[in-house]
Amino acid sequence: MKNMLPILPFSAALTLALLVSACGKQEAVGDVPSSEELARQADAASKAIRDEAAALAGNGPQAAVDLASMESYTNALRGYTIMVPSDWTVDESASDDNGRVYTETPGDAKLAVTWVENREDIAWNKAVETVEDGNVAMKGEAVGDNEYRASGILTNGLKSNQRMLRKPDGTMVLAEVTYAANEAQSMDPLATMILDSLTLQ
Repeated sequence: MKNMLPILPFSAALTLALLVSACGKQEAVGDVPSSEELARQADAASKAIRDEAAALAGNGPQAAVDLASMESYTNALRGYTIMVPSDWTVDESASDDNGRVYTETPGDAKLAVTWVENREDIAWNKAVETVEDGNVAMKGEAVGDNEYRASGILTNGLKSNQRMLRKPDGTMVLAEVTYAANEAQSMDPLATMILDSLTLQ
């Protein structure tokens, strides 16, 4: 009886043998990075990109804010809450039922947050005009109909970051963080976190 299997040329047979042997090859598990390691590498790469972009913009890498170093101040009477660095002290002489003033010791940083009665939007419009007309270095923008943000360098060499939120009853809450302009690189992230934490009740 004749052999029914086809006779392959030597080169074809060798190629087939190599393909069959390669199909069974496996990488060692230890050589494959874990998902945690891949995530860590992605985070590091992302941070490097952000730091490089900040350096090119002349800002340099910015320090992260430690959430454990923050505490909340809630004004139940006026209906708002804001986060404040726990080592900042209350200036009792400048604080009242409407809000508080916090200062950083020994630095020049200050947070002032207060409630303002806003009849027929007169106070709101005046506050916006003060930012936009009072100092050409200050830049402001509306975020929706009930929020206004501004920042810039004041004439006294301090950097000011401001936030205004309007409540449903028309009253508003103003928050401002100021600090030496030459400390902006280290203080900007903290100021942003403080102002972003301002919420109405």
